[in-house]
Amino acid sequence: MKSKLNQHITGIVCGLLLLLSACQKTEFMPDPVGEEIPAPTYPSLMEGLPGHASLFKAMWQKAEMDKVLATEQAQVKLTFLVPANSAMETAGYTAAKIQQLTKDSLQNLLRYHVLNGAISSGQLALIGRDLTFFTLLKHPKFLDGEPRDGSLVRTVPYFYRQQLSVEQSSLIIDGKKLKIGQELAVAQGHVFIIEQVLKAPQQQMYDFLVKDGRFSLYLKAMELSNIEYTNDFMMNMYPGFGLPVRFMLDWNYYFEGTFHHSSERPRHVIHCTLFAPTDLAFNRMGIYTEADLRALNGRIETPWYYETNQLTPVDSLLKYQYIGSARMETGYNEDYSMFNIDVQIDRVIDNATIFSQMLDNNKLAEFRNIYHRFYRTGSGIQVGHLNSKAQPADIIEENINTIQGPVHVVDRIIVPDDFSMWHKKK
Repeated sequence: MKSKLNQHITGIVCGLLLLLSACQKTEFMPDPVGEEIPAPTYPSLMEGLPGHASLFKAMWQKAEMDKVLATEQAQVKLTFLVPANSAMETAGYTAAKIQQLTKDSLQNLLRYHVLNGAISSGQLALIGRDLTFFTLLKHPKFLDGEPRDGSLVRTVPYFYRQQLSVEQSSLIIDGKKLKIGQELAVAQGHVFIIEQVLKAPQQQMYDFLVKDGRFSLYLKAMELSNIEYTNDFMMNMYPGFGLPVRFMLDWNYYFEGTFHHSSERPRHVIHCTLFAPTDLAFNRMGIYTEADLRALNGRIETPWYYETNQLTPVDSLLKYQYIGSARMETGYNEDYSMFNIDVQIDRVIDNATIFSQMLDNNKLAEFRNIYHRFYRTGSGIQVGHLNSKAQPADIIEENINTIQGPVHVVDRIIVPDDFSMWHKKK
């Protein structure tokens, strides 16, 4: 019996082997037809650049950027935004000036012109919306958030970003149109020859508001709300609000070493879009002075502590002046002092930095946490609340780029659909 069983198993194994060998016979494979098509070859960046980009080439070689790529971006395809000679000279980068500059200063400039991924105008046109790329330029102090489990809680170095799209023969970079002089494929990726030297944003949103001078009432409104929220934090261990002012500056930069800072979860940049209301926008709501703002805040009795998502009356009016989603978390330092940190939500899914060409209802249809409607007029763009019947605001200046994202200046408050000025909400 055992011998017959072994014979039976042996027969099955032999049959399987025959079946496998039959599947591998070459008579089922057709013979190759024609000549083998060689893989395309492309010149290196330095070989491929045209003559009218010679100043960029000289800058690249002096900065030893090939060594930088070999060390930091080996085998990675990149996009190179290459200013033409005319753009270089307009920005003051003549051949003589380039030779005077240090390698580090040149690297900082060039790093901002290199993006972490190769893309062509044809591919951008097919996508039909902004794509966000990280540049190779890192800020020496600021921190950025890294997504984890739907929230941004781990911090990493802040690399400057650029958002690209294409319209006809123009490349749109952070909302600004630049004519494409030429584009070409190179071994390291793709090159756009452009007519401008790009500058990384140097200021934070809050710094811009302070320096500009048109936003004194908006700054005062945030200051008054901040006082109430700070008092609330002393009473409420688990606050359910996020201070709007903290969207506009990186607190770690200002307060590192204080109880606001945590080595485990230090503060980081919150990316957002701001529709900054001018003083005239407040005037149109009947608000002219700090006393008017205090009267608005005093329309209801200040609670012992704020419930989840409960805002001061002033913030109830201003909560749609920015696009961004974050929550506040509370923790403890090693000396048991409390700290709180704003944790950004779903930045990767819903890009919160929206430049003017993306302020379009169709393009933003799939975005969550956006309660705005945009209207294209002959003179520009208007923005209003999704359900409000109030007159929408005119964007009177757009695409002011900051560390946090774009600022669009508006001449009216974006009034929520359920807001009333001087009495308690039902």
